Amino acid sequence: MFYSFILWILGIASILYFGIYAVIIGLNNTFTYFWLLLGLFLVAFGVILRLCYFGKLHLPKVITGIFIICVILFLVVFSFAEVLIIKNAVQKPEKNADYIVVLGARVNGTRVTLNLKYRLDVAIDYLNENTRTKVVVSGQGKGEDITEAKAMSDYLIKNGIKSDRIIFEDKSENTSENLEYSAEIIGSKTKKIVIVSNDFHIYRAKCIAKKMGYTDVSGASAKTKPITIPNSFVREAFAVVKYKIFNQI
Repeated sequence: MFYSFILWILGIASILYFGIYAVIIGLNNTFTYFWLLLGLFLVAFGVILRLCYFGKLHLPKVITGIFIICVILFLVVFSFAEVLIIKNAVQKPEKNADYIVVLGARVNGTRVTLNLKYRLDVAIDYLNENTRTKVVVSGQGKGEDITEAKAMSDYLIKNGIKSDRIIFEDKSENTSENLEYSAEIIGSKTKKIVIVSNDFHIYRAKCIAKKMGYTDVSGASAKTKPITIPNSFVREAFAVVKYKIFNQI
């Protein structure tokens, strides 16, 4: 009985999060539906437990055992991935890097979005503290009036970073291309590099860079828009597992 109520509470909370996210942020990625599906699953599972408790439903022990094992394995793998993500999210970047690479994110017309602004604010702080470091602004997107790199450059210059410290990489469309094309422009993968991205993304970005041959890389993590934190960190755990399985990191 008690477990059923807990599952129902968690399920309803998950469905409510999906609804709030859809209204405030929009359904801009398919993973958002995970919260709706999770909520429905938890509510249904709570009903099944309640029926079993009152003897109205009997599940074979084999099915129950397999289900419990699968849930435990999932939680172990998911928790391990989240530990890696969070551990790297709170680590500090190395000082006096040769370059920082700000990974691109969506632009609204010509304006940077909030999560991209957070990345740029971290980059500005780092550049002001490490005056010999140059910055690579990296990325382009579809349906935007200007490239992500141009929008980032404009924001940096507006906030006091001199244009001669800014290097454009405006061909890439994802993290792997961000890092690969940036390395081509820099001319080396042995320079001291700091990758700037939102906190949840730092671990995977660093792993991709190391997989490509970067030898001296650390991360500078920017905060994430509060309403997107659960979605971002959970989605990233799935992404890390996927990349590990397919030997991409």
